[in-house]
Amino acid sequence: MEDRNKPYIRATCPVCSQQESQLHLILKQHGTDLLVKCTNCGSVHTIVSKAARTITTRIIVSKGEYSTRYTIELPSDHEVGVGDDLLVDDPSADEVHLAEVASIESYGKRVPAAIASDIDTIWARAIDEVTVKIAIHDGVRTESDRLQVFGDREFTVGDIEAVRGKKFRIVRIKTHKSGFKKFKGDVVLAKDIKRIFAEKV
Repeated sequence: MEDRNKPYIRATCPVCSQQESQLHLILKQHGTDLLVKCTNCGSVHTIVSKAARTITTRIIVSKGEYSTRYTIELPSDHEVGVGDDLLVDDPSADEVHLAEVASIESYGKRVPAAIASDIDTIWARAIDEVTVKIAIHDGVRTESDRLQVFGDREFTVGDIEAVRGKKFRIVRIKTHKSGFKKFKGDVVLAKDIKRIFAEKV
């Protein structure tokens, strides 16, 4: 899949695949007529678009140490990629969770992105409310603690925070995706934090 920001659709190709659908890049649209390019053989042809049907896809959402299985309705031709945010309905609690896609299984293999109709399972982590792990060093020993916050809460290297009445200064932040942030003023959203390393104030 070349550029996930470009529109794609699955369709049969008259040149290389008349039976099985292939991924096509949408070049132009006029009403229901689409000018598309097959990503498999490169041929350009016209197809008539149809309203995408929705399918039920299995999604496993982790929150802290616990994981829960849900289902999510997606248009069959919708592409899902690692890092995407999805709204997951939790009927048992009458709530909707915001979750970030961590992994995708398609035809038994882990892939970075896939069309919904090709997805077996989506693994995601809840990011609407997250638990931030904190390691606080007092010069002699390190104490671990946790802070429950909204996923969009910002933490900044060099700032002073508090947990259960204990003040600490953030020294560096380990992220899920890009290693450590250690320069004063570096900002990381709570949903992207693996652990905060701090010194007692």
